[in-house]
Amino acid sequence: MIQGLQQAVKESWLLKGFLGILMLSFAVWGVGDAINPAVDPNVVIKVDQVEVRAEELQRRFNDEVDQLRNAIGPDFTAKDAADLGIMNNLIAELSERATLDMAAREMGINVPDSILRRAVMQQDAFIDETGNFNQILLNSVLASNNLTQQAFVDLVRSDVTRQIMFQPIASNAGAPTAMVDALFQYRAEQRSADVLYVADEAVQIDEEPDETALRSVYDENISAFTAPEYREVEAVVIRPTDLVPPESITDDEIQTFYDENIDRYRTQPTRTVRQLIFSTELDAQAAFDQIQEGDTLVELGDRTGMGAPIDLGELRANSDLGFDLSSIFEQNEKGIGAPVQSDFGWHLFEITDLTTGSIKALPVVRSEIIDFIVSDRAFDEMYEATIYLEDQLAAGTPMTEIAETPGYNRIYFKTMDRDGRDYTGARLAFSVDQDRFIRLSFSTPAGLESQLVETEEYAYILRVASVIEPAPKPYERVAAEVWTLWEQQARSAATLTTAESLLDDIGPSVKLPDLATDRDDIEFAKLGPVTRFGDSLIIGSIIPARLVSPALMERLFEADTGDVVQARVAGGHIVAKLNEILPPDAAELEQIREQVAGAVSSSLSNDLVAGFTQSVTREFNVVLNREAIDELIPQ
Repeated sequence: MIQGLQQAVKESWLLKGFLGILMLSFAVWGVGDAINPAVDPNVVIKVDQVEVRAEELQRRFNDEVDQLRNAIGPDFTAKDAADLGIMNNLIAELSERATLDMAAREMGINVPDSILRRAVMQQDAFIDETGNFNQILLNSVLASNNLTQQAFVDLVRSDVTRQIMFQPIASNAGAPTAMVDALFQYRAEQRSADVLYVADEAVQIDEEPDETALRSVYDENISAFTAPEYREVEAVVIRPTDLVPPESITDDEIQTFYDENIDRYRTQPTRTVRQLIFSTELDAQAAFDQIQEGDTLVELGDRTGMGAPIDLGELRANSDLGFDLSSIFEQNEKGIGAPVQSDFGWHLFEITDLTTGSIKALPVVRSEIIDFIVSDRAFDEMYEATIYLEDQLAAGTPMTEIAETPGYNRIYFKTMDRDGRDYTGARLAFSVDQDRFIRLSFSTPAGLESQLVETEEYAYILRVASVIEPAPKPYERVAAEVWTLWEQQARSAATLTTAESLLDDIGPSVKLPDLATDRDDIEFAKLGPVTRFGDSLIIGSIIPARLVSPALMERLFEADTGDVVQARVAGGHIVAKLNEILPPDAAELEQIREQVAGAVSSSLSNDLVAGFTQSVTREFNVVLNREAIDELIPQ
């Protein structure tokens, strides 16, 4: 009933739309300018009896900001999201949801809480390894989405309600046979051809370009020789390992830490236990007295009629079972112990397996202790170091001078483009996250420092010293590249000339393989069966990519049998003679026809739902509380 819920709870906001086509503009239903003052000021959207509260809009907006910040970087702010129109998009989506919910009310569509509760409890996302509903899993999902349980149920109710509205419309969208046949014919028709491939690399270029020709190529393709924007960037980087070197930790500190945290390196003894529980001491003792050598509780349970014992699994001394475990851990061998009393009755415990405790020696954990001390101390050191860095920059101290401080390091790039290359095209070496550093460099104004960037491994502040705007590279600097482009163009022109001459040579009786005989610049090949998309419908058949292109496919599928066409492909030109038109066999290609029919049905279904939605939403007026919304938009 709410199929797809599990996937939806993983999205940036819960249940993010039943159908993407429902993103309609405000014009569909009309939007009021202000909300009635008598309405709760915490309501931001109202459609008749359905209201959307400010906290829901705020939660959704915060979720979107978090998603974008994770994708773009920590410098992305709520104001950036608002400037991108995220808030307006959310208002449109929530207005649509409210409108459809109101329409459902008028239609009398109601989903009882009991059905929703059962549906939620059956979702895989909330089922634990025992196959049962787990409230802890549900709480975890709700917490990660900043939702209360009631808010979650309300969202599910809204989603299920709209599915009930749309299902009769969407499920009855059939694919017309004539349309499916036409599209199937278009998709599955294949053609076979003989081709001559004239490769650019096989062409001999004897002439040498003069300066005028090269300058012309440079001018006509100036965008290809335009240098990107470069930035001169410097940064001061602080690393915990530089502030607190591991070798600075003394032996006394290591020993003290080991002694004070000995429990961290102690392995607790364990007992694997099962039990039988009796109502009285007399019954427990009577059963204990029946134990024979080699007996287990399984055998004792059968003999006494108590049934199978309860498996308690692997226990430690501090395991919480609601009763004292000391008697179990005082028993240092496998077997059944004497009766023990608890609040639950009288127990016979059987130890089926056990381990003794142990302590890791200091030499074994020495490096681990050093890492812990370094990490703990570096936390305080990093805080002080970043404060010092910010204070020094605020005072106007140059980064070169700050970087001379012990434990501080300087990064400097004279020129850096958005791909992390210098003006020569060489890759720059980054000691911090490259993508994040580049994004921050190109979002920071020239002459200013960025905000502090902090990770577990380092912290830094960068400064954009200067910006070099995009500009054409001097001809002298790219002369070799210009010559290469001239050669490519010359080869392409030569292969085109060869291809056009072959067109003149091909007559009704000419066989294409004969034209390729004794010529190194022409290659004969069989092409197809191939679809207009450049692929084959025959399983395992591969169409060489160098023999197809959109231009060639277009001309080949416009041709009649026996026609000869020519087109550019990657690395050369093709001359093709169409040998056969292969109409699709519906029986042989049944799977493809079903795919086409499915796509047609889905498209028609979406169109019907969109039309239905438009007709429904026109009946209601969406009223916005502009004042409350403005308070939520970051300034």
